[in-house]
Amino acid sequence: MRKPMTALAAVFVFTACDGNPFDSTTTTTATTTATTTTTTTTETVTLGAVTLPAGTGSTAVPSASAGVTRYETDGSTQDVTYDATADTITIDNLPFDAAGVFDRDDVMPTLAATGFQVYENNNTTERRAYKAIRGVSASGETEFTVVRTGDYQGYGFGGFVYSRSGTVTLPTSGQATFTGSYGGERVFNGASGLQFTTADATIEVDFADFNANDAVEGTLTNRQYFDQTGTLLGTLPTLVLATGQISTSGEIGGTASSQLVVGTTPTVFESGSYYAVLSGDTADEMVGIIVIEGTDPQTGSPLSGGEGVSVQETGGFIVTSP
Repeated sequence: MRKPMTALAAVFVFTACDGNPFDSTTTTTATTTATTTTTTTTETVTLGAVTLPAGTGSTAVPSASAGVTRYETDGSTQDVTYDATADTITIDNLPFDAAGVFDRDDVMPTLAATGFQVYENNNTTERRAYKAIRGVSASGETEFTVVRTGDYQGYGFGGFVYSRSGTVTLPTSGQATFTGSYGGERVFNGASGLQFTTADATIEVDFADFNANDAVEGTLTNRQYFDQTGTLLGTLPTLVLATGQISTSGEIGGTASSQLVVGTTPTVFESGSYYAVLSGDTADEMVGIIVIEGTDPQTGSPLSGGEGVSVQETGGFIVTSP
């Protein structure tokens, strides 16, 4: 989500373009060619209290028999192209990022133990310093990209994209536990700066009752946050993914929140939403995005950047079930 902001310098807001948010490219030669095209999805999908982000897909209506891709509805990011030969990503529509080409970050090319790749835009003059996290599953069927900048006194520009390239077959019985990694970025309203976050993701799915909708819940535990050199700054409270809903196309939506104990009183710190999509012949893979905001209720608000400062965290996760 993008909020009003006070820029450190004047900016122009560009209109987003249509296109395939995850163009794939060949890896056998130095010349790469886009190989995937999509058609814009027009259907709005609401699961409980959560409306899924805008999206594109290979069908006009989300379906278990087709790929699904979604991107931040109010964000600046819709088109992400990966060049495997050069190990770069190109992100369209970000203001003041030059040509939009992102190289692997030269300080922290991989986000801690997650295995997710970290990129930075390579414009060296009058740029806004954007950082992007890219995660791809072992099967290659699911992936996400998150991009933000800390160069504004508000949350700034950026966005996310997550995708299932293939199909899914949803079981009609049983329960499954999905585990994996999460990686995110924190930016601030009332201060500049960007931090990275990591966590262990666990998500439970009740396939026997998904027709009743309320069939997904989970947690992010072992949450840590780092500066841009990878130095550990501290820990964050467990994020609870409240019981959410799942659609027949394998898409998931729900709310997320964390609490801090102030004195003896549990108090909400962060709140927001999570979105995900299942993939595979046995629905054993999931990719998703979490977007939360909050102000630390503790004196001095150390976890949200200081007194009077709020924080927004956007991250992606990839989890699998045995």
